[in-house]
Amino acid sequence: MLCFLLASCGEEKEKTVETEEAVETEKTIQERAEAGDAEAQNTLGSMYYKGLRVPQDYVEAVKWYRMAAEQGNAQAQSNLGEMYAYGDGVPQDDVEAVKWWRKAAEQGNPDGRVNLGMMYAVGAGGVAQDTAKAMELYRMAAEQDGYADVEEWLEKYSKEKGD
Repeated sequence: MLCFLLASCGEEKEKTVETEEAVETEKTIQERAEAGDAEAQNTLGSMYYKGLRVPQDYVEAVKWYRMAAEQGNAQAQSNLGEMYAYGDGVPQDDVEAVKWWRKAAEQGNPDGRVNLGMMYAVGAGGVAQDTAKAMELYRMAAEQDGYADVEEWLEKYSKEKGD
């Protein structure tokens, strides 16, 4: 019984340390974001979007994504585009989504490229349907690390089209 109690005391201490570290990390991110660090602003936006260590709040997520996006942070631009596409924290607006995804894609952001490609594939958000442009954007994203799923989709799409 004593071993069990000692072991569980150690686990409780580890949980407390982890919790304290999480709170300290959150404070650091918040401080950096408030000081104008675009990477921290994007991270804080993601925390609010997902409800990680803060209450989930799409309006607050948009606020932080926008701050980072306006400083040229490509991932924040892509994230902000998604907020507009789904109407999370802002009125749904495909044109605004395309605007932000285009900025992200122009900087080489794979998420921006895939999302902008989808808009070209269906002809939405103020862009004309252009399958060739969509495929170009998908291919550029597929060439980047971590985008094997896009490559699989491209392979399937090419087979369906007879390419």
